[in-house]
Amino acid sequence: MTKIKNKNKKNNGITLIALVITIIVLLILAGVTIATLTGENGILTRASQASEQTEIEEEKEAIGLAYTGVLADNNGSGVSDSELQNELQKNGYSATVTDNGDGTLTVTFESGREYTIDENGNISEPTISNIIATMKIVGEKVETPPLPSSDFTHTEGTVDTGYVIQDSNGNEFVWVPVDKNQKIQINVTSKSGNIESISLTDPYGDEITLPDTDNLGTSYSNTEIEPTNNGKYINGTYKLSVTVGEETKEVELNVKSLYAKRMWELELFTDEVAQKLGYENAEDYYNNSMYASSGMTLEQVKSMLLTMYKNSYQDTEDYTKQVNENGGFYIGRYEASYENGSVVSKESTVANTGSTLENGKLWNWISQTDALSYANSMYTSSEFTSSLLTGAAWDRTLSWLEETGAVSLEEIIVDSKSWGNYRDDTFSGTTSLINTGSMPQTRVNNIYDLAGNLFEWTTEAFNTDSRVVRGRCLLPQWF
Repeated sequence: MTKIKNKNKKNNGITLIALVITIIVLLILAGVTIATLTGENGILTRASQASEQTEIEEEKEAIGLAYTGVLADNNGSGVSDSELQNELQKNGYSATVTDNGDGTLTVTFESGREYTIDENGNISEPTISNIIATMKIVGEKVETPPLPSSDFTHTEGTVDTGYVIQDSNGNEFVWVPVDKNQKIQINVTSKSGNIESISLTDPYGDEITLPDTDNLGTSYSNTEIEPTNNGKYINGTYKLSVTVGEETKEVELNVKSLYAKRMWELELFTDEVAQKLGYENAEDYYNNSMYASSGMTLEQVKSMLLTMYKNSYQDTEDYTKQVNENGGFYIGRYEASYENGSVVSKESTVANTGSTLENGKLWNWISQTDALSYANSMYTSSEFTSSLLTGAAWDRTLSWLEETGAVSLEEIIVDSKSWGNYRDDTFSGTTSLINTGSMPQTRVNNIYDLAGNLFEWTTEAFNTDSRVVRGRCLLPQWF
């Protein structure tokens, strides 16, 4: 028994030593494994770095593709901050683009990485800002537009290329999309302390009240900011300013997507447009413009134009609610023509309503009052209404053409002779008016003759005596 007991004790001793050694070895192995996984060159660290590098390459590729796309649309004449931002968002990337004023643009993604792209398209390596601030406008897109009634059928095109409908008399219309329930989405993150202040101003420079800013921490997010001023939707540049300690981050968002008037004149006084007109910058362009003779500075003229837009008469009919509920509106595919095909002269008495038909003779020399009356009487159904375009509808139509790349900003406000019928256009070879839809060069997103051929009345007014015409010069003209 004694020997047996001693043998058992010996075996127990060996087992304990083996266990201790095993534990030590396992601890060493665990340490090596942890170091292999999480060390400076560990598997997890390297995987994280590889993942981050992949994201960086994807962001740089997104910038490059968007830049090349806009440059192609502009025939190689440059890329603006708003154009690049719109193109990135159209391609599914949430980013804010800022013009640095020295020929370069800064692109900030929600990841916090910032890239600089120069005028030659070269993209820098990313940097990380202590304040990450992004703004974008979001809404709900209607993919299948509603038909006004059972009398209309869809004949061709898509929402992005021009969705065409036709009534039983052959009148054709094109859907202009306007996203429903558009809101400005703000996301801010601070890496160096609590946010001390955050403010947002509308295109007129008036501050928009942001909720939940009393006790700001290191982040702020809001998805319910309406791009409005006193309840009216405002297209233009919204400015976000964030302060953390001694650092201030400013971000701009140029909104063009609303059913609202657009401040085209202000877009003339940008470096982008000035350079396309052959000037060094906006200041140089201004000094050679008609405005310089007024004795006002460029900033004073901008302030005057902002005041003019803010205080101008609104459209005589407000369709904002209906447009927002439907997700867009229909515009005549062709200029208005007289139903019997004869030319309406200034002395003519119009006996019936107009039409929007291919190859029609133009309905010319009509007063704004008569044009509005006949447009209203074109459809008298209880299901839907017809009218002249509002100023907001006209501007939204042009913005949509720009968004889809059908025409560039330059072709809208600098030179539209490539797609508008003028005496010196690039395609028609005529100095006279042309029948509706007769020149394919004037078709953009399935709409004909928006530029040139005739002035177009809208419901818009500058004051009680001055009405607005559009079409020949695409900026508003007051008469």
